Amino acid sequence: MIVAILCGGFGTRLGELTRGVPKPMIAIGGRPYLERVIEAFAERGLRSFVLLAGYRADVIERHFGDGARFGVEIAMQIEREPLGTGGALREARGFLGERFVLTYGDVLRRFDYDRFVQEHRGNALAVYPRIDVGNADVDDARIVRYDKRAKELPYIDAGFSVMQTATLDLLPREGACSFEEIVYATLAERGELEAEIVDRDFCDIGTPEELAKTRARLEA
Repeated sequence: MIVAILCGGFGTRLGELTRGVPKPMIAIGGRPYLERVIEAFAERGLRSFVLLAGYRADVIERHFGDGARFGVEIAMQIEREPLGTGGALREARGFLGERFVLTYGDVLRRFDYDRFVQEHRGNALAVYPRIDVGNADVDDARIVRYDKRAKELPYIDAGFSVMQTATLDLLPREGACSFEEIVYATLAERGELEAEIVDRDFCDIGTPEELAKTRARLEA
């Protein structure tokens, strides 16, 4: 099964730290953070990746190549213009097979991903109880509402899912779009998105504060 990693953003919230360097390639403990994200999946037997890159994709491509020296297989899908998460996945469809795992290059979790993809044969999204804001609601092990712009919902997207590639048909055929806002929201409304509630034990580098916490944890 392919793991699709979204790593095409500009990382603007990190300011100078991402000038000329994609956010997932920020070094922590002497290694690009994205190495650790890939490693977390490879440890669970998921060793085929497509990296959905954009800003300074050359930095990612030069470091990882085809993945052989890391014991994995890596393909690159490079945006020539920003297409959002939906557009990036739509363009990468040929790499994804019938089902794929979707995650983000700035989120690291040590997790039994192998068990996750075996137990959820349909579409499934991991969530955890909100801390400040929430974008999902769960009932009877299903996501019943997903709203990326909401604040009051009791759960929040944990940053990974397993999806049937046919769900990409829900996206517009061209232009930039959000996979989450279209696909997750539509599947939730239809009752076709399974939920798995996970804990809050993960690393993130989306903001300077989160990066500092992650750096302290991983370099300890």
